[in-house]
Amino acid sequence: MEKVFSAVILSAILALAFPATGFAKTSESFEVSGWIPYWRAELGTESILPNLGSFTEVNPFVYTVKQDGSLFLNSPLDNAPWTTLRAKAREMNVRFIPTVMWANPDAIDDVLRDPVKRAEHVRAIVGEVYARGFDGIDIDYEGKYARTKPYFSQFLKELYEAMGYDKWVMCTIEARTPLDARYSTPDAIPKDIEYANDFSEINKSCDRVRIMAYDQGRIDLKLNDAKGHPYAPVADRDWVEKAMRLAAAEIDKEKLVIGVATYGYEYDMFTEFASGQVAAVAAVLSEDDTMRYSRLWSFNPKYALDFAAKLGLTPTRNSAGEMQLTYPASQADSAIPLTFATRVMSWSDAGAIEDKAKLAKELGLRGIAVFKIDGGQDPAAWNVFASYRNTTAVAVASPTIETEASRGSASEPVSPGASGLTVPARDLEYGLRIEEVRALQKLLNAHGFVVANSGGGSPGNETMFFGPATKAALIRFQKANNIKPAIGYFGPITRGVFQSL
Repeated sequence: MEKVFSAVILSAILALAFPATGFAKTSESFEVSGWIPYWRAELGTESILPNLGSFTEVNPFVYTVKQDGSLFLNSPLDNAPWTTLRAKAREMNVRFIPTVMWANPDAIDDVLRDPVKRAEHVRAIVGEVYARGFDGIDIDYEGKYARTKPYFSQFLKELYEAMGYDKWVMCTIEARTPLDARYSTPDAIPKDIEYANDFSEINKSCDRVRIMAYDQGRIDLKLNDAKGHPYAPVADRDWVEKAMRLAAAEIDKEKLVIGVATYGYEYDMFTEFASGQVAAVAAVLSEDDTMRYSRLWSFNPKYALDFAAKLGLTPTRNSAGEMQLTYPASQADSAIPLTFATRVMSWSDAGAIEDKAKLAKELGLRGIAVFKIDGGQDPAAWNVFASYRNTTAVAVASPTIETEASRGSASEPVSPGASGLTVPARDLEYGLRIEEVRALQKLLNAHGFVVANSGGGSPGNETMFFGPATKAALIRFQKANNIKPAIGYFGPITRGVFQSL
């Protein structure tokens, strides 16, 4: 373990020693990222290094947070194997963005609702990013209370502003199941239901939003009924699509990433009768009887395949699109709490992962984020990652309308407008980090559509980063000038208006 640095001066010095890699964020590229857990660092890095070219980003899963909001580094990043991975990532232009994981709801609420503690927490994260020259940070704060929602949103806003235009802020959040799938009837939906994540606010302060679309289990009552038994998947494609469509209603698609699993879960499946007694799986269930699933543990695919071979069984593809194995609990090697139960193993293999990658393309999303790369994933998954990395996302079909993008893109140099300021001749969109964005910000600021009141993007401090503030200012300009659709895309229509001013 090692102490986390936060000194600003040291940050600047080390940032020169370990420069971050510059990346242009364009919406055409399908991205693949992967989390590598610190508890299997050697196996994870060993397995990903020969396949690093298939990834856009790697996320060492190494930081946690103490009760007081200070960071704790669980695995020394200045030692092997992390140094080897980082050097290779820099060489191959793969983003190196560690994850900060926090799952203590009381501590999260205590720190984030207090402005002083929250500011110190932000300083600690930003200091660590600059001290070590990371490309950014990934925030994974799970199990939060609903009452913490506004403070979490404010934390992300302050973190995003403090991080600066040349660092990435990635946000990893829980999947949200539609309420009509979580509850049996509309009347059963609680009237006062609240969520811990404000999707619309998160959208403003995160460069990527990774939805943890796994650990589904039995949460979707509609799919439970439709798919029959056994059914307790890690992530059914149908459920993932529901969750991602729900998220896309409030979060920009170019930011949205599907979190995909590389592991599985084992369950005891048994019958619970109306009397409360439990017994072996019944061939026929009465209206008052229930099929129950008790989650036992997680596992990697190789464990399942080896165990299937030992029993002389062949795994099959189930209704969720995952691999599945069922067998009597009496044949299990481990302790048997229910000797009469049926064991059900369902896991995410390369085929299930490819289903999610296809879905991301069909929905026009940014890509996939893999949890986890630890040496135990299906070896065939590497081919899936390689085949999707840097491919073009496929947008969801929509009515044909003339938009900025559909009018074509100019290729001549930047041209002057009537105001004397230069007007970018190339099309610009959210996520770009190029000099033409600075020219756009100067135009917006000069015409009263101020990008920022202070700091990066403010008059005299324009930057090369086309982020949320630039997009918001451009949308205001487009609405004021009756440019439709006003979506924050700088193309021929908007360019023409600026040139006429």
